[in-house]
Amino acid sequence: MTMKSLLVIIFSILPLFICGQVNNTITLERIIFNTSMCMGTCPVYHLQVNNDKTILLFTELVYKDNTLVADTSKMGYFAGIVDNTLYGKLMNELQIIGLDSLNIDIGSYVDLPEIRIHIYYNGKHKYLKTNSPSDKADNLVSILYEICQTKNLRRTNRKFIIEN
Repeated sequence: MTMKSLLVIIFSILPLFICGQVNNTITLERIIFNTSMCMGTCPVYHLQVNNDKTILLFTELVYKDNTLVADTSKMGYFAGIVDNTLYGKLMNELQIIGLDSLNIDIGSYVDLPEIRIHIYYNGKHKYLKTNSPSDKADNLVSILYEICQTKNLRRTNRKFIIEN
């Protein structure tokens, strides 16, 4: 086989490999995270994280150190920007979780908070609802709770509604 023949074959099949590559890149538009009350001291959060790293958070209910005393200093409307490290963790998790095929068990546990997540990405909308995240979604839920508890948010008098 001549070098010319070999190059023709390589350049003939190369597009097949390139076109066959799956693009797993997630372009986040926004993610909405809502939690509900439980039979204990679960916080109730309504969070929106936008692709420009801005955050809107309405903390409806949160307790002081696992007591049944509401911590009003952490309740209300907050806005800010998620730091690069935490946003990077979120985006990394969204990349590896397999959003297009992700389904989580709805569950029916009365004593656990209901978790609702709306993910708007790549022109699509993924809705997840559970009160017992699967192993696959557990890390995503943990990151969203971490964003809700970030310290670099400022209280705002502006009331807003976060999709539920």
